[in-house]
Amino acid sequence: MPKACDARTDGPRDRTCDLFGILATASLVTSDEIKQYFTDMLEFLEDEVCDVPHIAYYYSRFLAAAVAAKLIDLAFLPTALKPLVEASLVKPDAAILGKYAGAAWIFVDVLRQLKLMDGVGEEGAKAFYAAAKPDVASLLPDGGEAAVAELLSAGEVSFVDPALGEAVKKAEAAAASEAAAAQLGALEEYLTSGVLSPGSGSGGEEGGGEGDGGGDGGQLDAVSKWIDENVSKGLQGEDDKVARLVMRCVLNGGVPDGEEPSAKLICAQIERCNKLLKKVTNSTEAPKRLVKQAGCLYEVQAFCGTKGWPSGLMKKLFYNLYETDIVFEDAYGVWREDVNDTTPGKDKALFQVNEFLQWLDVSGHARQSRTCTRIACITQTLTRSLSLSLVCRRLRRMTARMIISFSCDTYPPNTGRKETQGRLHLDHL
Repeated sequence: MPKACDARTDGPRDRTCDLFGILATASLVTSDEIKQYFTDMLEFLEDEVCDVPHIAYYYSRFLAAAVAAKLIDLAFLPTALKPLVEASLVKPDAAILGKYAGAAWIFVDVLRQLKLMDGVGEEGAKAFYAAAKPDVASLLPDGGEAAVAELLSAGEVSFVDPALGEAVKKAEAAAASEAAAAQLGALEEYLTSGVLSPGSGSGGEEGGGEGDGGGDGGQLDAVSKWIDENVSKGLQGEDDKVARLVMRCVLNGGVPDGEEPSAKLICAQIERCNKLLKKVTNSTEAPKRLVKQAGCLYEVQAFCGTKGWPSGLMKKLFYNLYETDIVFEDAYGVWREDVNDTTPGKDKALFQVNEFLQWLDVSGHARQSRTCTRIACITQTLTRSLSLSLVCRRLRRMTARMIISFSCDTYPPNTGRKETQGRLHLDHL
């Protein structure tokens, strides 16, 4: 094998790989002898990189050939490769995930070589892996199933253990869900602590309205900053959970303790929290924005339901959200047509806001008609302007031709320079 590694071509290395199968078939070498040889050679493999830069590639081929010949199994590799866990056997650009360049790299490349071998392929490599159950985590400095799944996926050999990848994905999803629930719980606790109540700013009634840094404005800016610092960007942008929670707390904050809900006070609360509500419902992607804004409408529906459906309240809140540009017109359509949301009282809510939705439809058609009329008028004006411009340009060209023709008739025959100048001038008109 050392001579095959020094060879300038792949021929000797190919014959060395074939030799494992021949020796195994003829029973001329034992499994223990091959294991001992590889254990001794791999221990100092990093020292050979300077003289043979591609030695890691060569030995991964030899190991794969020995596995295919059933002289060693994949469970042997983690033990034999243990001295190379921190080694750098390949260049940084060839390292897996930019960090695995030693034992882990060789193990993955053995699996890749097995996949490419005739008579083994992907199914054979998968069978070898399943039978051996190698301790791949011992080859990684950080260990763990997640790291192993990441390694196999990055090395494009995840086919050997697809169940591991699925298990890791489920675990990551569960952890992300738990973290999101914790963040939402902390956000709800913060918003219900009184920070959204009118007059809760640091300046109180004395400092309210004295610039952005004081009173309610300063307090709401602090709320927005708290959300940025304590709620992940992914949670803020992925769905309507944050938007719905903020809308719910804003609505509840507009009802003083022990009092009946007042449309005037709640609308004032919405207008006061306008900037905050726009922040949590905004998105560069229209579908996500629609989901968030429709979620806010469902929170209004739930709020009015818990308050016993006060007469006219929901209609006024819908109109207020529309007038303050917190919820756009298309979001109302999404809310109206959605049949999958489980918020109770949808039929009652539709009855309460029917007049508003009809008004919204009529005003939308009217705006569309006015827009079409304006576009038609602008198109006619542009057409006339272009036609007039074309006529004027043609008149200028005709006038220029007459002047040039007159000039050519006036100058003597040997002054062709003037005619040339005239033609050049005409070409620029």
